[in-house]
Amino acid sequence: MSSTLSNRVLASYSGVSVPMAAMGMPIAVYLPQFYAEGMGLDLLTVGMVFTVARFWDVFTDPIMGLAIDRFDTRWGRRKHWIAISIPILMVSVWMVFIPNPEHVSGLYLGFWMIMLYIGYTMLAIAHQSWGAELAVSYDDRSLLFGWREIFIIGGMTGVLAIPAGVELMGSSEHALKVASMGWFCLILFPITLLPTLLFVPDSRVATHMTVDWREAIRVVVANATLWRLLLADLGAGLGTAVSGALYIFMATYVMELPGHASIALLFYFVASFVAMPFWLRLAYRVGKDAAMKIALAYGVLVNLLLIPLAEPGNVLVLWTFTIFYGFAFGAAPTLLRSMMADITDADELVTGQKRAGLFFALLTTTNKLGAAAAVGVSFTILEVAFAFVPGPGNTAAAIDGLLLTYTLGTAFGLAVGFIAMLGYPLTKAKHEEIREQLAARAT
Repeated sequence: MSSTLSNRVLASYSGVSVPMAAMGMPIAVYLPQFYAEGMGLDLLTVGMVFTVARFWDVFTDPIMGLAIDRFDTRWGRRKHWIAISIPILMVSVWMVFIPNPEHVSGLYLGFWMIMLYIGYTMLAIAHQSWGAELAVSYDDRSLLFGWREIFIIGGMTGVLAIPAGVELMGSSEHALKVASMGWFCLILFPITLLPTLLFVPDSRVATHMTVDWREAIRVVVANATLWRLLLADLGAGLGTAVSGALYIFMATYVMELPGHASIALLFYFVASFVAMPFWLRLAYRVGKDAAMKIALAYGVLVNLLLIPLAEPGNVLVLWTFTIFYGFAFGAAPTLLRSMMADITDADELVTGQKRAGLFFALLTTTNKLGAAAAVGVSFTILEVAFAFVPGPGNTAAAIDGLLLTYTLGTAFGLAVGFIAMLGYPLTKAKHEEIREQLAARAT
């Protein structure tokens, strides 16, 4: 497929996604267990902190989206927000990933997680809404956000190679793994920031933004297509976060293969990396919404199949499940963001305003809500319903409960996303009509 975007722009834009993903993966997979086991906080406290920190973004995401849409500088509309976010993230990563055990408490973890999410919100919304302006055609957006997802998977793979390497060297010290992943992020943030700021064009749009809270609410309430996409993102985020939060537990206590957990998870992302061109080609052929439904249905099936196949010590089942499930990991984030960029065009045609910041803020909010609910609810279910506690001594019922929480929780979220995509109306043909009308209006 031909594209108006150069490889340098695609790579420079996507580069900062590497440390973003490298930071986000340990938050989802390693930090809950690290603070519950290594730092001595109980599961309810850890689940509550991660849930509250995520729900805090329900308020900060729309505010940040409105601010990004309204205020530009002589450097453009997005670059300055990204530059400001990096020092906030670096300080927060240091405090969360390399904590002084004497200072750790529920309050400490909650404060620094909120600060980390504030920096991440600023970076993610500015970066994603910038992509909606860089690529304007239906397929170019799939290409751009596909490149972004490839870099994200590369960041996840790179950061997961660290604990895998630690395990291969014979150490299972959790604090060493988490600290090493933190240093990986601290080094990469400034390195990847420079090409993004230097080589990616950032426009200044002469427009008087009039979006206020009341209008933001009306946007969400009245736009049925937006509701569909946000619900799909909520469900996909929920399912993926349940899988991420409980994978190490599942591999350790259900499969009884703790030595394989980090290495198998690394190949989960290798499989996702290899599969990304397939999902892009499928989206070009059948449309983004159809490709999205195929990926979500596939994820549901793979997780349900694990229930009868899981057995302690079965290396083949753990690795086969992990790699096959990883095949679909990158599809939903890529396609959802590409579709959200299309929705911003439909909104611009109706309102005459460019509000990509607000729309991508809503998208990041639903994804974080899904992730927050995943950690809080799944950890609560494990402790309250099944009496599961990290460590030895769990009953068979507790281990079975862990397996069911992992598989059914993941499948439920993905199924919600699939249902939301049924009858999705903004097809490629419809989007091309919208772009033609916007082009005619501009002339």
